[in-house]
Amino acid sequence: MKRGIGKKGQQTMGMPFGIIFAIFLIIVFVVIAFIAVRGFLDIGKSSGVGMFYRELQDAVDDSWRGQSSEVNFTIDLPSGIKRVCFANLTARRTGSGPEYDMIKNYDVYDANTFLVPPEYAQGMEWKLIEHINITRITRDENPYCVDAEGVLEINKGFYDKLVWVE
Repeated sequence: MKRGIGKKGQQTMGMPFGIIFAIFLIIVFVVIAFIAVRGFLDIGKSSGVGMFYRELQDAVDDSWRGQSSEVNFTIDLPSGIKRVCFANLTARRTGSGPEYDMIKNYDVYDANTFLVPPEYAQGMEWKLIEHINITRITRDENPYCVDAEGVLEINKGFYDKLVWVE
């Protein structure tokens, strides 16, 4: 008779442990799922910044290859990035605003295009866009910045060797 009582007590104690363990596993799986989703969202932001640079370079290259060009380029960047700046960091500063203070430390890199604020650029704060006339772009304002929700006008004149952005 004592054996039956012992098994009954074991079953009573075994049931809550199984439920607690199952709840623990559910919590672990939910936490892992949230971490994975956040990781995928970060990859999406990084790819959005990379795609912007690639599409901008492609649009500049297309204009550069032609005899003359005037193309509107729609800026498509992840949220958080407020401005796209073109800067000649070897020339004197002629523009005003906090954008220059955010990008002036990148003068050691061979770069001419910057995303502001840099902390939302997913590690791709700057890029060298080839075939642009950075001297002409920054003639009146260095750095020359446009809103991230705006449109860039990519131009090349018939006698020009390089492209400029407005």
